[in-house]
Amino acid sequence: MEAAEAKHPLAVKSSTITFPYICSYFPTISLIFTFLTPLSPIHAMKEIIFILLSFALSTCLYAQSGLDNYKAIIDLDDEYTSIGSNMEEVQKLDLSEFWCGNRSERRLGFIGKNFRRLEIRFISAIKNQEKTGQYFIYGKSKVADNICSFQGILEIKESHYLKTLENPEGNTGILAGEYTFYEDPKTKHSGIFQGRFVTYWYKDKEGTIRYNDLWDVSAMYNNNQFAGTWTGYNKENTMTANWGDSRIPQSGDLDVGSSEFGPNEKYYPYGWKSFANRMEGKAEPEPSAWWKD
Repeated sequence: MEAAEAKHPLAVKSSTITFPYICSYFPTISLIFTFLTPLSPIHAMKEIIFILLSFALSTCLYAQSGLDNYKAIIDLDDEYTSIGSNMEEVQKLDLSEFWCGNRSERRLGFIGKNFRRLEIRFISAIKNQEKTGQYFIYGKSKVADNICSFQGILEIKESHYLKTLENPEGNTGILAGEYTFYEDPKTKHSGIFQGRFVTYWYKDKEGTIRYNDLWDVSAMYNNNQFAGTWTGYNKENTMTANWGDSRIPQSGDLDVGSSEFGPNEKYYPYGWKSFANRMEGKAEPEPSAWWKD
């Protein structure tokens, strides 16, 4: 696959995705003393300790690592520990080839409660020079014979060095963020993809950050895990829509493969029969360029 097979057909402008914020208020120490003045010294001290402990606990909850928001889609063979953020470093780099043009791409996906097969292709990824961490994405989706072009924004929110049993030196890591992709509203059955993603990386001997395909031959290898929803423009139909390289996040009992992804037979009627036949050599290979005009 070529790294930049097509350019964005439409001009894409920066946009800001607004997310709800949770605000909290805690009284200052002086106010605590003011409120507790009528109490006996011992009782007041107990109340102060209780309030301070509550404050500390609340602060810890609000200050959790950003990766806590992505644990459901992080699927590593080893237990992992974040040993530091390298977000500042990542923001200076152009990592567009992580999502468009990496040599280990084998993208698989599903949509809806019956795990109907979803094919996703990123055709171009362009770093936003005006806002760090953002990338303009143009691509196409395919469900059965319905093909839609889409464009939107992928935004890196976190990047961490990871320490695992296999890599105790911490030269591997993870990007995590959010995405919103808008399908062409002129196309039938079109809507909006929205959710979270994680992408694994490693540092080579020269210190260059690269897409992590070091274990792409291992049974449980996965990368570029995207998990979220698809909502039709009529807003009456919202479905789970997930995809990833080699494996699909949160795919329930769809994937029953051991050495590699393998669809469950009960989902064959939802686009997976032909896929399984091709895996077993019972059918011709799939057209490799369905996303090209």
